Amino acid sequence: MKYGDRVTGTVTGYDEKGRGSFDSVSIPFTCRGDEVAATFVKRDKGRKVLHLEDVVTAGPDRVSTPCPHAGSCGGCLWQHVAYDAQLKEKRDRINAAFEKAGHDERVDDVVPCDEPFHYRNRMDYAVGWQGTIGLKEYGSWNRYLDLSTCLLLDEETPAILEACRALMRDLPLEPWDARDHHGQFRYVVIRRGKNTGQRMITLVVSDLSRIDVGARKTIVDRLSPLCTTLLLGEQPTITDLSLVERVETLVGDPWIEEEVNGVRYRIAPNSFFQTNTDMAAKLQDRVLGLVGDPSTVLDLYCGLGFFGITLAKRIPTVRVHGFEIDAEAIALADLNATANGVADRCAFTSGPAEDLSWKDIDADVVILDPPRAGLHPRVLKTVLEKKPPHLIYVSCNYRRLVEELKDFKTAYRVESVAAFDLFPHTPHVEVVAKLVKNPSLGL
Repeated sequence: MKYGDRVTGTVTGYDEKGRGSFDSVSIPFTCRGDEVAATFVKRDKGRKVLHLEDVVTAGPDRVSTPCPHAGSCGGCLWQHVAYDAQLKEKRDRINAAFEKAGHDERVDDVVPCDEPFHYRNRMDYAVGWQGTIGLKEYGSWNRYLDLSTCLLLDEETPAILEACRALMRDLPLEPWDARDHHGQFRYVVIRRGKNTGQRMITLVVSDLSRIDVGARKTIVDRLSPLCTTLLLGEQPTITDLSLVERVETLVGDPWIEEEVNGVRYRIAPNSFFQTNTDMAAKLQDRVLGLVGDPSTVLDLYCGLGFFGITLAKRIPTVRVHGFEIDAEAIALADLNATANGVADRCAFTSGPAEDLSWKDIDADVVILDPPRAGLHPRVLKTVLEKKPPHLIYVSCNYRRLVEELKDFKTAYRVESVAAFDLFPHTPHVEVVAKLVKNPSLGL
């Protein structure tokens, strides 16, 4: 097949990345049952990737998209798929992965997001070399959509992005060119405390020293009415990152706060925090409902204390030990524990989980919340050597979870598995598994 060749067919399912598929072809922004015409654009890991030209006949799950950028924007791959069909597809994908790995466990359904639009509390909008501000075109690293709206973050987003475009024109603030690593203005990062009303805007630039006093004043005048915290952040490397190495505060505090289930968390510009606040509360309720009444909890990959601090507030006798590689997150976890009155029962330590600085802690329950890559092999090995009575595994990548369960089942049985839709309009889904040491294995 050559570039530009035309293909017609009916979409029968979805590939691993969530693209509509039939035979050996994948077509982004299609859904099951669509009869389509598409053209060949590239190969991707053995599959032919096509560009959708026309939906000849819509499948039963196709719906109209409220966002004008749907179908090209990399933010929402499934906005054209009816929400109940998204949930069913996620459930089926999870269960298929469990079956393929030889596990008997299944999930009955995926807990839905009550508000599948405007659900995110953070978005990182890239600045393109032509002065565009928005998200990258799906499948591209250097084509940027100039977003007039975004239904992922809150309704104030378009006004913020337009004010930033005006800053580029009026200062002038040269947009970053990722092709030759030239320019100043790289990202607009917006964080929202949905339950506190606070908003942080971080303008990410390549060199803070090049933003003079006059430019800083103009930035404050234009953007301060739209936020409670306004920051300038520096990312001087050529790597495409919105994380900042240095930060200057223009307005407010260098953080915002969010409240989940009665616990208040301080969040810094680089902090990881569950991006769907409402669903994070449901996820937290699930995890805390599984812990029972432990005396000691080990919280690996603890971040800024999301699970551990709430656990300490709900169980007045428990002691929590949290470990996280990000030193800034650990500093925030300490602050959050103090602010919520549980610092005397929470100990947070910075360092890679695979350094095993936690291995001598005897915990009744271990909470595992690793990144998408899953557990480091040394972490998995050490947990299996220690065999704590209960494990709660929070996974943002169920494919890694089903592989690691093969090892865990040498010492544990799976008591429950549940799924939560923290990421509507995308193929991503969160899974929580409760594992109990298996006495039948003589352990």
